[in-house]
Amino acid sequence: KKQVDQAVALGSLSFRQGFHPLFKLLNNLQVPTLVFSAGLYDVIHAALEQEFAAENMRNGGGKTKNQSFTPSNVHVVSNMMRFDAQGVIQGFDGNLIHSLNKTARVLLDSPFWEESQLDKRRNVLLLGDSQGDARMAEGLNADEIIRVGFLNVHVDEKLDEYLDLYDVVFTHDANLAPVQMLIEQITASAKSYKN
Repeated sequence: KKQVDQAVALGSLSFRQGFHPLFKLLNNLQVPTLVFSAGLYDVIHAALEQEFAAENMRNGGGKTKNQSFTPSNVHVVSNMMRFDAQGVIQGFDGNLIHSLNKTARVLLDSPFWEESQLDKRRNVLLLGDSQGDARMAEGLNADEIIRVGFLNVHVDEKLDEYLDLYDVVFTHDANLAPVQMLIEQITASAKSYKN
């Protein structure tokens, strides 16, 4: 288990520009934010924790023992490794999540679903970077779903397909600022609608 954290710390994983302002906004608005992946939970969780801890330090914050820096509204649903008492991997917990079953149906019985009361939420902003990701909201009883696609490679070959799957497509490692602006506009519209 320690090797996972060390590998993430030594790795060159980087987050998109605009990551921190977007996630800060989502946290301030108390929007349940799901990181849904067919990858490894332990790697994703460690990467998020390290990134949020680094941002905390950049902003002059300190660290106390066993402090978590990932905001409470952020949840990772992915393939969780099971370790023994010595920290050696023994297998995986729960059903395996892969690109063909990565839909909201996987979430319906999860603690995240209950904690976030997702059955009461009617709108979804879905961000994805593969063709299969466009299906992640399948199984939700949503009034509105806005699908935002990120097409990083093979743009010329795949752009038309992505445009068929997503409402908006950003190319070439695009910044997350437009997504933040969209959320700000939705929030402003909702506030003016209530008044």
